Amino acid sequence: MDNLRILIADSSPVYKKMFTGAVKEADNNAEVVYVDDGIKAKTMILRKLFDIIIIDVEIRGLELPDFLKYLTKEAPKTFVLVTARPSSTSAKIFMEAMSIGASDSMTKPIYDSYNENFDIIKHRMADVITMLRTEGKPKKIKPVPVSPKAKAPPSEKPASTKQFRPQIILIAVSTGGPRALETIIPFLRVNLPVPVLIVQHMPSHFIEKLAQRLDAQSLLTVKVAEDGEKVKGGTVYLAPGGVHMRLNADNEIYLDDSPPINGVRPAADALFESIAEDFSGSRVLAVVLTGMGQDSHRGLAVLKDKKRCLCIAQSEKTCVVFGMPRAVIEADLADKILDLDDIASEIEGFNYI
Repeated sequence: MDNLRILIADSSPVYKKMFTGAVKEADNNAEVVYVDDGIKAKTMILRKLFDIIIIDVEIRGLELPDFLKYLTKEAPKTFVLVTARPSSTSAKIFMEAMSIGASDSMTKPIYDSYNENFDIIKHRMADVITMLRTEGKPKKIKPVPVSPKAKAPPSEKPASTKQFRPQIILIAVSTGGPRALETIIPFLRVNLPVPVLIVQHMPSHFIEKLAQRLDAQSLLTVKVAEDGEKVKGGTVYLAPGGVHMRLNADNEIYLDDSPPINGVRPAADALFESIAEDFSGSRVLAVVLTGMGQDSHRGLAVLKDKKRCLCIAQSEKTCVVFGMPRAVIEADLADKILDLDDIASEIEGFNYI
């Protein structure tokens, strides 16, 4: 990849200084452009293709939803990081932004120490730049309009999956996850007889908003998992932020704050390995969606060894970041590679217990 082009759109001179300095420390060769209002941001985007756009939700002269729709049209391959000061509404704003077209979000640090704030931003910029260098440019998922409590599509039973009868569904997802999940969960039928457990790498307050959003759109019940609850069919459980979600031999969820695995907590590896060791059933459907890194790779290998496990991986062309699906595909752990729009109907096509 050539030198990165990065646009920072923020009305705060302090955050301009921190984000610009953080980018330069992470990649001194990056070309950084700064603007302090939304009109200038649009002008710059028309003049130049950017690899990364960092946009503050409160920037002057800008309505964020309209700007994101504009970016989806004018700069569909750009990684868009939406930032905001912490507030009671920031999680909701972030969820809406990622549903419209943002790639990721970041709560701006507001500690008393400038250096502490700068260090947090520096690490985040280093992560994003490293991702682009190792994974290539993220791809945009076309936003899918979903009506509240959408009707699930008719079930089709592909011959290749007729004989497999999942007893539980596991989903691993990270960057690009909210939009990917909105393309799948609302289109599953209300009488799905098995539980769905999801690990999405997000902070706890984002997970609550994501669960609420998916629940409003879906026929299934969608909730954040609680320690000690027994999983049941017709329900989707999202791992809370900051803790690992596992399942015991009584099919009860238990949460723990043991160290992160491969830098993430919750980790899909933790869930997958606990299913392999303790789940009372023997047949598992695993779905690995868009995301940075290799989470789910190790756990899926254990699942394949100890259970009857069929794995669906999201195709590269429909991922925001192909890292997680790539890892399981290259390890020959994926049984099917499907475009995002086809995954819901594939899940619907299985016979269930």
